[in-house]
Amino acid sequence: MRNKVLIILATIPLIVQTVGCASSPAKASVQARDAVTEAGSKKSRPAVAQEARGFAEDVALGDAAWQAQDLDRAIYYYVQAMGKSPHDAATLAKMGAIEDGRGNAALAETAFEMAHSADPKEPRIAERLARLYMQRGNVDGAAQIYTQVLALDSHRARALDGMGEVYLARSDYIQSISYFDRALAAEKSDTSAVLTHRGHAKLCLSDLTGAEADLRAALNLSPREDTWRYLGDLQVLRGDTGAALDSLLNIMDTAQAFNEMGVVFMSVKNYGDAREYFGKAIKASAAWFEEAQKNLAQADEHLKKAAG
Repeated sequence: MRNKVLIILATIPLIVQTVGCASSPAKASVQARDAVTEAGSKKSRPAVAQEARGFAEDVALGDAAWQAQDLDRAIYYYVQAMGKSPHDAATLAKMGAIEDGRGNAALAETAFEMAHSADPKEPRIAERLARLYMQRGNVDGAAQIYTQVLALDSHRARALDGMGEVYLARSDYIQSISYFDRALAAEKSDTSAVLTHRGHAKLCLSDLTGAEADLRAALNLSPREDTWRYLGDLQVLRGDTGAALDSLLNIMDTAQAFNEMGVVFMSVKNYGDAREYFGKAIKASAAWFEEAQKNLAQADEHLKKAAG
């Protein structure tokens, strides 16, 4: 069933254009019964009312399936609903959220793009689409959407945070911090996330004191994986490898932590220490650690070039 549902979702544009959708074999008898019932009641109920009722019922069935974590069935009912209301942004967004949650980024992006086209002024849909763009590296696309959202509401916290991430990705750390500052001052800000993002930007500027203050404040509010990672990276740069290991062990195993520390050393061209920690990662791993092996080879190559 899963593959069939994914195919249905992938062909949403065609479904919408034809205002129809594929039927589940399991529903055939039910649909036949409903057809008979509908034929007998056409004279007593307007067609528009029947269609509206059918749309609401399909959405409700989809919502119930989603709540029960029967995700393929939820998608199926939402597709059925779209056959009756092809440009319903909320239903498209629900489909996008489901696919985003189970890692189908391309399908999620397609659904959110259609939802955004159906309702370009709905900020939550726009922000979800912008986040998906950021995840696959479409920074300019995300920037365009966040700019549109902020043109309608210049104090929207999520869009301000998103623009901060845009400038962070562009290595414009000063500008990114200005947006994070505005996001923190806005209502309904995800304070832990924004502090983490601002701490990352300060880390990129080598403001270790400011970065640590933000990251620890974020951890006090709500521990996040990226917060622990940035704090660990900061502690490596400060030379406190013991504290860095403790921080990183909150989110990864020992081998991965040593590899992460080696990557940080490599980023500041400290290839000797990088080599040491890649070696530790390989020894700590119970199985072949391909990433650490590749990193070790790169560190050795840099050391050979430095030796002349």
